[in-house]
Amino acid sequence: MEERKVVETLFIRKAVEVAVEDIDDILCGAMEGGSNYWCDRIDVIGDYLGEYASEQIGRGGKLRFHVKEPFDDESTEWYEMDREKFLHGLQEWLNSYPDISSFLYKNELDCGQIDAGMADSIVQYALFDEEIFG
Repeated sequence: MEERKVVETLFIRKAVEVAVEDIDDILCGAMEGGSNYWCDRIDVIGDYLGEYASEQIGRGGKLRFHVKEPFDDESTEWYEMDREKFLHGLQEWLNSYPDISSFLYKNELDCGQIDAGMADSIVQYALFDEEIFG
């Protein structure tokens, strides 16, 4: 049998639908354990738009994340996140992942496959454009 001869590798884009509940679920995973090793405080900016802080971004609000010591010697570093930043971070994380098909059902995000560590990575991409803690 003749060996398959690859002439080129093509990279394609895939549409992924992200719902408000997906944003809530990912932020909940990050806030309830995924990001606690580098973030010691998360504040809602303005009024609460949902029952929990994790529901703020999906509804168009903003959050502030505080980097704790020893990562920040001054302990004054705050980073803001809004929906645009979150979606950018999610997109960058999906682009960096070797096989995103495990996170998709048809073209919808399947957050049941995203654990707290992955949620933390998404938050870091949203806030810093890369994973800097890990």
